[in-house]
Amino acid sequence: MKIVEENGIPFSSVPVELTETATLNNVMIRDFTEKLVNSGFSLHMDDFGSGYSSLITLSELPFNTLKIDKSLIDCIHQQKGRMVVQQVIILAHGLGMKVVAEGVETADQVELLKKMECDNIQGFYYSRPLPKAEFVKKSEEN
Repeated sequence: MKIVEENGIPFSSVPVELTETATLNNVMIRDFTEKLVNSGFSLHMDDFGSGYSSLITLSELPFNTLKIDKSLIDCIHQQKGRMVVQQVIILAHGLGMKVVAEGVETADQVELLKKMECDNIQGFYYSRPLPKAEFVKKSEEN
């Protein structure tokens, strides 16, 4: 928190990401995340669907955003996989969270996720990770 304060960065623009497995039955994490959120940070559950999903954690911790793991996105072309992703999006929206699909690699995945009203989509479909100089150059071109 000190680094953010020293650089004048609003806490709300620095999301804190926790993996779902890190949140399981951990009272220290729960107390710490409450302090962060009360300070103004947003809290994201990262890699949802990749570990031991605990739906109760979604209701106990003040998450703003749910990030669906690539492993679920990879199954989106199968009927059951598509149903799971759709229901996760509906659940997250019902709990007042935004949804980010991670690891999206194809136009078909993008189209399905848009139809499911996924809030944000990220992955190699848009760009591979870039070195800072290359990212800045691309940003300036757009």
